[in-house]
Amino acid sequence: MSAELNRADDQAVVLSVNQDPGIGPGRTKGAAVHLRSMREAFAGLGATCIGIDEPESDSLTETLADYLKQGPIDLIYERYALGKSATARFAAEHGIPLVLEVNAPLSEEQDRWRGGSDETEDASHDAFVMRTACKVISVSSDVARYAILRGADADRVQVLPNGIDVDRFNPGIRVNSVRGSFFPADRFVIGFHGRLRPWHGFDMLLAVVRKLLEQGRNIHLLVVGEGEFEGLDQLPGGRYSRLGWQAHHDVPKFVAAFDALPLTYHADLPCYFSPLKLMEAMACGVVPLVPDLGDLATVVKHRETGLVYRADDQDQLLRGLELLIEDKTMRDEIAHRAALKAGHHSWKKIASVVFDSAAEYVAARGSSRH
Repeated sequence: MSAELNRADDQAVVLSVNQDPGIGPGRTKGAAVHLRSMREAFAGLGATCIGIDEPESDSLTETLADYLKQGPIDLIYERYALGKSATARFAAEHGIPLVLEVNAPLSEEQDRWRGGSDETEDASHDAFVMRTACKVISVSSDVARYAILRGADADRVQVLPNGIDVDRFNPGIRVNSVRGSFFPADRFVIGFHGRLRPWHGFDMLLAVVRKLLEQGRNIHLLVVGEGEFEGLDQLPGGRYSRLGWQAHHDVPKFVAAFDALPLTYHADLPCYFSPLKLMEAMACGVVPLVPDLGDLATVVKHRETGLVYRADDQDQLLRGLELLIEDKTMRDEIAHRAALKAGHHSWKKIASVVFDSAAEYVAARGSSRH
């Protein structure tokens, strides 16, 4: 049974549903940060937001029904889970606006990384969910195309990159960063943070850092996160710092110590994601260097809010970093524009779009009855 709902008459009631057992609001990975942040954003806009993390469809349906017995539900916001349609069926039966958040092409990921699944059944469930949602929020254009292929109406699909907590990530954090704590404050700091994955291309980052050091550049590599980071210890001593995984509320003071955040994703892998680390770093006044993959070159405008290079082109990435090291005025100007851009991508703004979509759905249903 669900807990009692502390309902206020003047507050919208939002049920935030997650059926992925690997993603919970108390976990530390990026998906959990996203889930928790959207719930906080709904509450920050004055809604009563109830988080429901339940992988079993029957139990989920029962929980949704328990909340409905306590009064009207204004919106259900669901994180897409492959082959899970219980929420959509409940929303359709009771005429409740459903907004679906799609973060990845889960069917394709299942085939690539997890040996596939019962695609016929999953596709049937997904098609119902996609058709039922009054709005499908996709984190990238590639994910939007996937949603349409899975059954979403193109007119209901909207691309919104992941947001950030602008109170935690902003240029003002730089004065309280860890710069100077682990290395001399005058060094140009190249950063990496997060959980190391095969597609991150860490070997390319190391190769570029090594070349910069061979040139005699006054640089430092700051690695904050989790992984083997093979080859890191082959860099000259005192020119790198390796720190472990940090709680998300502590991440800003480390990211704000970066001067540049090079993303070195491999060109031969799909780039459909919207990295939290990118927008968070930009918000702190860090200059991003991104490969021309997916939507990255749209989020980052070359020489305006960062630098864009050809994917897997180590020499071009090297030249970009050399330029930033040599031209501090340009670097500061780009960093300023990057922070301004990122400051407009808050979780609250995404939540506002979701509320608007639900209101439009309710208005359209009301007018169709007359």
